[in-house]
Amino acid sequence: MEFQGLQTSFPIFVIVIVSLLICLISWYTYKRYTSISTKWKITLSALRASALILLFFLFLNPFFKTETEVTLKPKIAVLLDISESTAIHKETYQGNDSFQNVIATLRNVPSDYEADFLGFGSSVLPIDPAVVVPSGTQTNIYNAIENVVSSDEEYLSVILVTDGIITAGKNPIILARESHIPIHVIALGDTSKVKDVSIKNITTNGTGFTNTVHKITAELSQYGFDEHEISINLKSDDQLLDSKKLKINSDTEIYTLDFELELSSPGLQQYQIEVITELDEWLEQNNTSTFSIEVLESKNKILHIASGVHPDVKALRSILSLDENIELSTFTTLNPNYSIKNFTETDEYDLVIYHGLPTSKTIAELGLNLNETASLFILLPNSLNSYAENTFSLINNRSPDLFDVQIKINSENSDHAILEGLPDVNLLNFAPLQSSINASNAFPEAQSLLTAQYQNITTDSPLISILEQGNIRRSEFLGSGWFKMYLSPNADERIFIEQLLINLIDWTASNPDNRLLKIKPSKNSFNSNESPLINASLINESGDVETQGVIEITITNDDFSANYTMENLDNGNYQLQIPSLADGRYEFLATARKGNREIDQQSGEFLVSESSVELANTTRNNDLLSNIALGSKGEFMEYTSVDELWNNEEIRSTLNSKKEIQETYIFPIRSLYWFFLVIALLAAEWIGRKRFALP
Repeated sequence: MEFQGLQTSFPIFVIVIVSLLICLISWYTYKRYTSISTKWKITLSALRASALILLFFLFLNPFFKTETEVTLKPKIAVLLDISESTAIHKETYQGNDSFQNVIATLRNVPSDYEADFLGFGSSVLPIDPAVVVPSGTQTNIYNAIENVVSSDEEYLSVILVTDGIITAGKNPIILARESHIPIHVIALGDTSKVKDVSIKNITTNGTGFTNTVHKITAELSQYGFDEHEISINLKSDDQLLDSKKLKINSDTEIYTLDFELELSSPGLQQYQIEVITELDEWLEQNNTSTFSIEVLESKNKILHIASGVHPDVKALRSILSLDENIELSTFTTLNPNYSIKNFTETDEYDLVIYHGLPTSKTIAELGLNLNETASLFILLPNSLNSYAENTFSLINNRSPDLFDVQIKINSENSDHAILEGLPDVNLLNFAPLQSSINASNAFPEAQSLLTAQYQNITTDSPLISILEQGNIRRSEFLGSGWFKMYLSPNADERIFIEQLLINLIDWTASNPDNRLLKIKPSKNSFNSNESPLINASLINESGDVETQGVIEITITNDDFSANYTMENLDNGNYQLQIPSLADGRYEFLATARKGNREIDQQSGEFLVSESSVELANTTRNNDLLSNIALGSKGEFMEYTSVDELWNNEEIRSTLNSKKEIQETYIFPIRSLYWFFLVIALLAAEWIGRKRFALP
């Protein structure tokens, strides 16, 4: 045990002086008694001094450290693919039986090792391997590997058990190559192809608008059939909306069909793509796939006013014209007396984008009320203008000079909705923008989402600022020259600027959400094997986070009704995990209360369908799995060889135990032993005093 110090700030000389004074005072109290010998005087004064000095040191709160060398077992992360495809019986792979045999071997971990079992599908969660059943509706291998390699746990290796059929997330090969620990792969499933027709993917915009035509693309795959005609139907419940004929042949495995759907009724609408064949297929469950579209009342009506000609103007209009949710009108000023107009018929706009400062003549001609319409101001150098800048701008630009700057995300607002869905990339590699480096927000309540970084020096000069004023949102993008990002050969750069601008425009055009209770399912449509998840946040009438509320939910459909209470996750967040439901449309009504007071009430809906993307492809992806193992310097083996896992020398060589020094800190004040010792010393002194009849 090693003394480390005191948790008080008393100087050493003060501690020594106090200890000496305690000894002198203790001696002095017995020195005057002539009825006891010097030996007993020393003994009794020592007992008192010891008790008082011990109390004094406990008050100073000393602490000690001990060091112990321990041997740590190698720790392994076992990632189990619990998606539905791993339970499919195919050729020699016996579905769930083969899956359970692999798990039984993995559970028999040698005593020299320690294993954590994690199940993955759409998310990664600790599981009990003794009771796991593969029924997940997605396979996200990238998320599973990322979860482990970035974990605080010191894993020495990963055992990945999967069929490699990815249905969600990124390709994990690059992540595996960057892994600092080996990933050993156990390949489930079968590589043989079977005679089958399946719906591989459906692509469509998840949001649509009434009185518009919505495009849907269905991707089909087939193997083993030649010169056969099949029907592909688009349906809503039992109503046939469209049907196409397709002739399949052995030379082509992938087919793409486009459908057009007229949206008429608002709300969450469910549709099915159904393949009708009279063929002897291996599996028929993958012939139907369900998708949903949230149909809104109308498109966002946007007016884009450009105060000059610039590549940024063309780039923005190209982005807006490709968004089916936007109805775009344009106004371009070429000189003080001439402008080009392209208007759609509308009484009012959801958003006006001022690309450069407009002239007073433009404002008067368009009859715009600047205080009643959401607005986005975008910098346009050298544009014609005669209107006061502060009428539009959220950002005070104290210098007319523009510099080449890089984009930097403001960490204080990095979780804002405008920044959601952007690629996770190094922004320093992007083409520079032209902006000020000496600007500031004109309103204290404005939020800066992006700031300018000049010559690798971070500035507080905002690039994008936003503001909510009552029911109106305003925003500003103080940057130009970003068309270079839009035209970049780098796909991440193009996606970043397109998504950023769409997010910024969508947020500014929408009305502020002033609901006290905000509640929404984690997605619009769930599979019948999933447990639907509903998230909520709650604030009270004063705008403060409500941590002690109770949210009750009633969920109903034609054949079902149930009441639930959401779990309080603290910080005003609430969650409800519902047991799996039969397919159908479900509505919910949520009521938030505190005590007997009702705070708010909201409703919504979600869908449950039987189809699963896991059944679209059942062929094990050996190339992917072997590349994951090779890239991370791990081993690859098929499920039939799993018995050799724990005896594999390559795997065992990466699992070496290590010794670690564990430090333990001891604080005497936290132990009753020392206080009992003080009492014992004082009791011994008291007995001695009674022996000599001292007062």
